[in-house]
Amino acid sequence: MADPPRTSGSLPAELTSFVGRRGELTDVKRLLSTTRLVTLTGMGGVGKTRLALRVAAEIRRAFPDGVWFVPLDELHDPESLPVTVADVLGMGENAATCAVGGLADYLEHKRLLLVLDNCEHLVSACASLTGKLLSATTGLRVLTTSRQVLHTEGERVLPVLPLAAPERGENGHREAVTLFADRAAAVVHGFEIDAANREKVDRICGRLDGIPLAIELAAVRLQVLSLDQILSRLDERFRLLTTGRRTAQPRHRTLEAAVTWSFALCTRAEQRVWAAVSIFPDGFDLEAAEAVCAGDGIERDSVLDLVAGMVDKSILARRSGTYGRTAWYRMLETVREYGRGKLAESGREETVRARHVAYCVALTRRYRENWFGPRQFEWAERLGREHEGLRLALAYCLTHPDLARNATEIASGLWSYFYASGRALEGHRWLAKALSFDTAPTRARAEALQHCALLAAQIGELEPARRMLDETRVLAEKFGDDALRAGYARGRSMVSFATGDLAGARTLLHEALAGYRSAGDLPQIFTTLLLLAALAFFVDEELPTAAPYSSDALGLSEEHGAGWSKTYARWALAVQEWRWGDARRASALLREATATPAADRAQLAYAFEAMAWCAGAQGRHERAAGLLGAAKSAWRHSGAPAEETSPYAAFDERCAARARAELGAEAFVKAYGAMVRASLDEAIAFALDEKRSPVRPRPQGRRAGRPGELTRREREIAELVADGLSNREIAARLVIAQRTAETHVENILAKLGFTSRAQIAAWLGERRALAT
Repeated sequence: MADPPRTSGSLPAELTSFVGRRGELTDVKRLLSTTRLVTLTGMGGVGKTRLALRVAAEIRRAFPDGVWFVPLDELHDPESLPVTVADVLGMGENAATCAVGGLADYLEHKRLLLVLDNCEHLVSACASLTGKLLSATTGLRVLTTSRQVLHTEGERVLPVLPLAAPERGENGHREAVTLFADRAAAVVHGFEIDAANREKVDRICGRLDGIPLAIELAAVRLQVLSLDQILSRLDERFRLLTTGRRTAQPRHRTLEAAVTWSFALCTRAEQRVWAAVSIFPDGFDLEAAEAVCAGDGIERDSVLDLVAGMVDKSILARRSGTYGRTAWYRMLETVREYGRGKLAESGREETVRARHVAYCVALTRRYRENWFGPRQFEWAERLGREHEGLRLALAYCLTHPDLARNATEIASGLWSYFYASGRALEGHRWLAKALSFDTAPTRARAEALQHCALLAAQIGELEPARRMLDETRVLAEKFGDDALRAGYARGRSMVSFATGDLAGARTLLHEALAGYRSAGDLPQIFTTLLLLAALAFFVDEELPTAAPYSSDALGLSEEHGAGWSKTYARWALAVQEWRWGDARRASALLREATATPAADRAQLAYAFEAMAWCAGAQGRHERAAGLLGAAKSAWRHSGAPAEETSPYAAFDERCAARARAELGAEAFVKAYGAMVRASLDEAIAFALDEKRSPVRPRPQGRRAGRPGELTRREREIAELVADGLSNREIAARLVIAQRTAETHVENILAKLGFTSRAQIAAWLGERRALAT
């Protein structure tokens, strides 16, 4: 006699606590209320099944005919899928011979939720079955979990991200840490997160990308290892994380098994792409993927489809939004490490690395050719996101003597990027090391020497700069090259300027300007005009001659749409206006320069200094003190000690002395110190008058914030912070850039006077309690 059909459902009991995911729970329930098929996607071990089970348990009352869980881990025959579903539904004798039509008849008048778990290896069969069942019924809802999207009509997809893990320097509550603490307490009696171990746990969870499976496996290791030992072994995470629950599916007993399952789902070509793109340490775009993947049987035109397939299988994630004009793809570090292992096993690693170096060389050449133009900001952003990859290529070249010339070309071509992005010290180090290997007396070496000298002067290494410029001069004469002679003259002017020899610097700059004009080098003409305008600032009798230099520089940048360069031209005009006594006009120009979306820390530092002088001239001495602190902070972020060696220091000292006299020493130190400790975003906001007084820590116990202090967008982001989402997850949820999310969070902290994300959560909790 057949068993009677069950009506309550078949959800397995939860044996461990469910941690976090409040936002995802809400999203899945909302989707299921408006659509009939929802797929949870994500890499293996990210928690798709646990989330599906929790959602199903919380909404089971909405389905009078039950919530039914169908595990597909062990099913490998697509044709058996209808039978498996029928068996779970308790169709008795009919299950063994059930076809799709029989299932549809059985479900036609029922209101139930069907949970199909782990569909990735049966994607086509699951897509076909769900499509037919949903077309034949009205009360059926289907929730699937899969590493690959089903791509069937009516499907809504919700990516399941790893748990929020602490970001560097952050001390707030994070779901990944909570999970680690819960699982650790299950194997080590009395384990708790405290001041002594929090940083170690934070680092473990961050290194494991917030992947729940990895965190649980790491916590189990506390049976035999200390936190320090676990942390030190994470570079070999696939060997370390090998002990899981005996009741778990085999592919979830070790981290490597979970990732290997995803690897096996890929086509042979996708596997080769996975291995090749693991060369990128911080993500890549399609152009970069084509550069390193094309060849060895993979056509360049096919890379797009292969990348799309890997996004579809949750191996790659497209970052929300785009960088400039291109989409950007990332791998979790765990997935990337697996790919690196496969690349090493393949015997193709040297080939792929050589392609990566060639890509970086080509990128550098395009930057040099195009940066003085309308895409300057886009280039600044692009090189920022490519930075870790460029570092990797430079390091590789410098361990292979035959590639040293490539290192020279990359580092020399990027000197202006290193200078402007606050990485002058790093750029000098790379270029100096490359030149120590690449010693042939070529024109390229001469050009690299002058660039290295400029970076050396920027970081205060004046004697090495002189030596490199001396060699540049010898090579310039050898080749009879006017552009190299001009480069030598400009480099020597920088050294003279830094040592206070203004007359010598002026003569050298006029010589450089003539040489660059003869060579027709527009970017260097602009830079030299700017330096001449800056030099005139210091010499009263030269002030009338400064205007043509700065106006010519501004006109050149406007003519070529070079927005990044235009910020410097505005600064040059502004300091002239200040010297002529028009502090209001100067402040307006400086605010325009500061508001420009440039990632140039040196320019910001110069602007903040000049804004401080303007504020002092207007009698706003507390603001002047804060701006001097902001300039100090910007110089620190730039990596250059220019505020200690530049002649501008004398103007800073005068401004500070007057502010100190007007405010008193204690008030000056308070205003100055608050902005010295500020982030760059806080400093920019203060400089733009978005905050009327320096950032001050709110006294402990003081009630924070009125509701009106946050904008609607900030309130929305504060709610997500309180839900435990990281900046990356907030960006993905709201479809904004991660940097935008970071800026909003920093502004919220500043407005409310808080120092941690946990305080935001507590503040919102207090407001909710007051509202009820």
